[in-house]
Amino acid sequence: MPELKASKLLGSARGRRLIGELLNAVDGRYAVTIHDKLLALCGWFFEYIYEPVYQDNSRLLYEKNFHRFVAMYTWLWMTDPTSDAKRAIEQFQKYMRSLDPADAPFLFDNPRPPLTEDGTEHPFESILRFAYGYRDIIIADNAKLNTALPDAGRWTLDLSASSLWSHLNHWGRTGKLLSVRCDASKPLKAIAGEFTGDEDDPVIRRARMKRNPEPLGWKLLEPVAFVDSRNHPSIQLADVIAGTTVALFSNDSLPGCEAIAENISRHGHPHSIMPDMDVIDLANRSTAVNALIAYDLAKRAERHGDPYENLAAMYRMAEISWVRGDFDLIKEGKRP
Repeated sequence: MPELKASKLLGSARGRRLIGELLNAVDGRYAVTIHDKLLALCGWFFEYIYEPVYQDNSRLLYEKNFHRFVAMYTWLWMTDPTSDAKRAIEQFQKYMRSLDPADAPFLFDNPRPPLTEDGTEHPFESILRFAYGYRDIIIADNAKLNTALPDAGRWTLDLSASSLWSHLNHWGRTGKLLSVRCDASKPLKAIAGEFTGDEDDPVIRRARMKRNPEPLGWKLLEPVAFVDSRNHPSIQLADVIAGTTVALFSNDSLPGCEAIAENISRHGHPHSIMPDMDVIDLANRSTAVNALIAYDLAKRAERHGDPYENLAAMYRMAEISWVRGDFDLIKEGKRP
């Protein structure tokens, strides 16, 4: 019997009916993580540019959603047709594979003119100045990835590993022993052994450091198995769900898929990575405050200042200023 493939099934009314019946049969028993690959890459800018500088305590930045702010403004810059995004992406990816700063001169060998006093530059300019100003700290900390990560960090930017961890944690909440089978995957094989589901799990430790409020952990019946989908219908079913999800997000006008799309949307995993324009809407308090903090951190980087100094107080002052309406006065060119 030939393998089930979403691309073929979606091409006919009969195939779409079959997909709908399959989804109804497993309703409540599947979850999908959906990632915008570019935004996911932009998320690494916080993890590998800001986190090394705040390696001793990055909780405040996570609490204030600064990591999402950095990711979305990086994404906004990367999607601007007037930006040098292609070169920036290529250099960052090459650097994360080699950990050689010479591979990313746009980050580490790119002195910029000082930021203006009124901070009119694109917020990504603050990110570039932060990377350049603290480059020695960033480069030194990231150099440890070769020994700290499985397979010498070869799969650092791969999304399948983070998705597997999210699904293990999701299904671990059932309290049942999990029997996990995956399609053959080099990245997953390299890292699956690290996902223990207990306090020795490096991602769980990291999540606790970020004060993740979710229940964390799972128990496996046996080690994660990697199998050939041709011999495992459950893997084929997962492939159909994944392929259908990708097709619908790539083309939301596929005929006869309304019920399918509704079913999948109800099973979206909260760890999915998709653009959220509210994160960069300057009418929102958190966005306006984080824009000011990004500017302040860039100015610190320019003078090689202490990145922790009065950071919590800066956040409090910025939030109070926003409530008082000082930000509106600044936008109007007036002094508060």
